[in-house]
Amino acid sequence: MKTKTFSAKAMWRRLAAAACLSVASTTWPAPFKDGDRVVFFGDSITHGGRYGEYVNLFYATRYPDCNIWFSNSGWSGASARQGLWSIEDDVVAKKPTVVTVMFGMNDINRPAWPRTGDTPELAAKREEAIKRYDEEMGELVRRVREEAGGPEIIYFTPSPYDQTCLVDGKPSDIVCNDGLAILADRVRSWAARDKATCVDLQATMLAINKDMQAKDPSSSLVRRSPTSFDRVHPGPLGHTVMLYEILKAQGAEGTVDEIVRDAKGADSLAFSCTEKSLPFPMTEEMRGALGLVAFERDFNREILRVENLKEDRYSVRIDGAEAGVWTAKELANGVNLALNGNTPQYRQAAQAAEICRSLWDGERMLRDFATRRRWMRMHYKLDPDAPGAVEGLLERLLADGESEDSYDVRTYRAYLKNWPRHAEFEKSVAKDRAALADAVRPREHLFEIVRAEAPAD
Repeated sequence: MKTKTFSAKAMWRRLAAAACLSVASTTWPAPFKDGDRVVFFGDSITHGGRYGEYVNLFYATRYPDCNIWFSNSGWSGASARQGLWSIEDDVVAKKPTVVTVMFGMNDINRPAWPRTGDTPELAAKREEAIKRYDEEMGELVRRVREEAGGPEIIYFTPSPYDQTCLVDGKPSDIVCNDGLAILADRVRSWAARDKATCVDLQATMLAINKDMQAKDPSSSLVRRSPTSFDRVHPGPLGHTVMLYEILKAQGAEGTVDEIVRDAKGADSLAFSCTEKSLPFPMTEEMRGALGLVAFERDFNREILRVENLKEDRYSVRIDGAEAGVWTAKELANGVNLALNGNTPQYRQAAQAAEICRSLWDGERMLRDFATRRRWMRMHYKLDPDAPGAVEGLLERLLADGESEDSYDVRTYRAYLKNWPRHAEFEKSVAKDRAALADAVRPREHLFEIVRAEAPAD
């Protein structure tokens, strides 16, 4: 077991986690610890829940003995100003020990950044947006610290607005990522001042987008799905890159486990083993990020190394099922089983991923409820619990020219349908949290390394 070192400032937070974490040497900042309550605070990119789901799944599979509670406090459409309005409900009430903060996409006043046709009035609006962001983010972080009992703050620079991707041969008419880059500089300086973790999504995702678009100008990390592209919301590919940046900023454990055995010149070997954790499972969409960041190398190493086998080709079987065939030399160098879907460890991790996905679907539904109710109170001055309030609002929206496909109409119809089951969703989230903790417990497996049959002619 390798020893982890911490700076004095972080040591007090990590002592209780010593028995849980078996991680490579790093300095503060460090991974979440046993007993942490982590709140992801931000706008729609957080509300969508994807990167939160991935972080939750990584920690569940990599640190199965640690009890770490994650919660979504994203608010679709929110700026830092709206974040100030929701601190009590979205942060304080959840009693966090760690709060990640990412605002900016709705603070920058996107229409004030035209590619052409600039005016002094728009320039003034841009300056005002940056000034307001400085003031409101400073106030937001100060209040989170004071009102939530001094949680650790992890700063996220805003993820990019993709103004360069070509759609119908054209880039965006708005170049507001120039403004988000300015906000990102502010965030980096605040994190440096506070000696806090900074997850630099802006710089990393922008650089990757540039490389992608040099090969295919229509490609983007900021694509929700193959058919949905609004230049704002990343899909699974982008959120996997975000996960990588979060883990890198924290110095998270990269090794699932490393199994080393000595065959002592034999041509077969069998042993039972319970690994310390599970591999991190990835969907095909997520695996697209493996060519963009070194996720497998840095954070998903499940190494099987068998030394001193006789020269030959060998079948590796786990619980009787073949995981693959490798040469004696390849096995001596070590093979990575982490993304091998034929292993029972991976299948167990994939089942855990389904539970985690259900958990975060529930978390997202709870955020949908909170967001709709908050907008009704604050924007429409309505009591969401008053009889007929939601139905009346829908009639009003349609009378004002909103279509059935508009965001507000769709989301309020969904609210009307699902709100009567809100208690059921809350229970489901709690049930999934407990189920996930059970699903990631490593199990004992029988490994057999035997000569492979000669390939057919």
